[in-house]
Order: sequence, then C-alpha cells, then structure tokens
Amino acid sequence: MKSGIVVILASALALAACQQAPADGTTEQPASEETATKAPADIVAPAERKPPPTEAPGSPDLGYSGPIPMPIRIGTDGPDADSCASYGEVTGLDPNGDNYLSVRDAPSDKVKERDRIGQGHKVHVCAESNGWYGIVYDIEGDSGIDCETGSPVDKPRNYTGPCAQGWVSKKYVKITAG
Repeated sequence: MKSGIVVILASALALAACQQAPADGTTEQPASEETATKAPADIVAPAERKPPPTEAPGSPDLGYSGPIPMPIRIGTDGPDADSCASYGEVTGLDPNGDNYLSVRDAPSDKVKERDRIGQGHKVHVCAESNGWYGIVYDIEGDSGIDCETGSPVDKPRNYTGPCAQGWVSKKYVKITAG
C-alpha cells in the first residue's frame, strides 16, 4: 500500500510539472500574464522608432530642420520670367553685434529661426511680404550649386529645389539683379 501511495504522489508531481512546462520542450518557466504583456523599456518596435533629430542646414547649433510653415513660392511673375525675380546679397549686419541674419519659417520675427546667414551671402529673392523677403539660397554661400531659380516655371508653386529657403528681414538684403 505504501508503494501505491508513492506512485500516486510521484504521478501527481509529474503531472503538475508537465502542466507548467512550455510546449516547446524547453525547461523555462512560462512568464506570468503581467510579465508577458510588458516589454522592457529599452526595446522599441520598429514602427515606434523615431528618427534622430537632424540639424538645420548651415547651422548645427540651431538643431532645427522642420517644415517651413510659409513656403517660398516661385514662378509668381508668370511663365515667361525667372522663377525668382531678383538676386541679392546680405548686407548691413553689425560686425560688433550678432553679425548674422536670421532665416525664419515665415515673414515674422515671432516664428522659429531655421538658419543663420552672414554678411555677403548671396540669395535669390522670390517673394516679398510685410518687410520680409522670401529667399532661396545656397547653404555654403556661393559654392556654385544651381538652386534652379533662374528659369521660368509653368505655373506658381512652392520651391522644392536643392537649396535652402526661408524668410529674412528686407532691410538686410541689397538687391543686385532683377
């Protein structure tokens, strides 16, 4: 009779162990329901990954390259004129002051600064609004890149070319052509 009880107890223990063992044959204990639903904090699903912030062209100290709320329109002078009517140069900056011209998201000093350009920087003037110029410019100043503003476009559109764009105070740009 003692051996029968031992067999029954051994069978009960074996059965209990089988119910908790994973079906894949490993010896690991199954995770509790709470543990199974929580992912470690350092694991991020690919769809949840955020790209690292990029920096604004020409101004690594600003760390901003977001969308421009008031994009620069080109081709507003018609299909027979250059897509940007004028060309200018940054002038009149205070060398003992900031000595840069803020390029902004829209024609206002209350909006985010996108970039900073210096004295003598060449710019394509494509728009004008309330004392501000909408400009397109080579980030390097005059590296020879074609900003694609010297030719006509079929109809007015937002600038999407290879150069940077933004709004600057009109009083610091001297028109040199157009």
